Amino acid sequence: MRNISFIFFLIFFPSLFARDVQEITYSYWNQPDIQIYYSAPETISNNTQIIFIIHGASRKAKQGLTNWLPLVEGRDVVLIAPEFSKEFYNEYAYLMKTTKTGRTLKDTSRDLESSLGDIFNFFSSKFKISTKKFRLYGHSGGSQFVHRYLLLSDETRVDKVAMANAGFYTFINPAIKYPFGIKNMDVSDERLQWFLSLKGGVFLGGEDNNPKHSSLPSMRKAKKQGDHRLERGANFFNHLVELGVKKNMPFRWRYQVVPGVSHDNAGMSLAAADFLLEDL
Repeated sequence: MRNISFIFFLIFFPSLFARDVQEITYSYWNQPDIQIYYSAPETISNNTQIIFIIHGASRKAKQGLTNWLPLVEGRDVVLIAPEFSKEFYNEYAYLMKTTKTGRTLKDTSRDLESSLGDIFNFFSSKFKISTKKFRLYGHSGGSQFVHRYLLLSDETRVDKVAMANAGFYTFINPAIKYPFGIKNMDVSDERLQWFLSLKGGVFLGGEDNNPKHSSLPSMRKAKKQGDHRLERGANFFNHLVELGVKKNMPFRWRYQVVPGVSHDNAGMSLAAADFLLEDL
């Protein structure tokens, strides 16, 4: 009952919390501009952390950030929510490398594999933040973006990550074409070891088990991963466990099913925040 009541406040009474949400147009790269919503504590300290909130296919970046405002009340945390427009970044969940069916995009100028690192550098400079790592949360399409970013970018400044309710996953299978596998993608064993050793979490809504959900990816290769998001997420986590054993690599990820929550960002944010903020 406590969680349900708290989620109600998250959705309907965000204005009760003191933090402001700011917006900027980010144009500090050779790609189309993006809007970024952010919220910072009144005072920046030597311990201030940055957490990225990555939106789903609805692209409601501001709403996603607003869901987190009560969760970081009194915390030394800057929240950053980039918004990848449908016009310029329609395939953002696949890092603008392919379409959802695996067709390679010829225009590589909008590749997003260094995007969060660039934005982290910008905000670190803007707020004079001295911490050298950042944290990540993504729900639905944002969860798809997050795990692909971790696999395919060169970024190593990620401290903690929580991914929730992805529609489908990139399995570490070199025989399956991206974005369902890593065929033709440069994913080294060194990168896999870094990925598996992250303090990460796969969070799944216990009620996100509708095989006919309106936004559930229905491509043949996605269906092979499971009938619905809950099953696909469980299969992906088990795949990571097996990969760690096979390659004798340390595995630090956790798995959590959130009872009573379906495909709902606010409900999943509450569970993910307990993990991402537990040591702050």
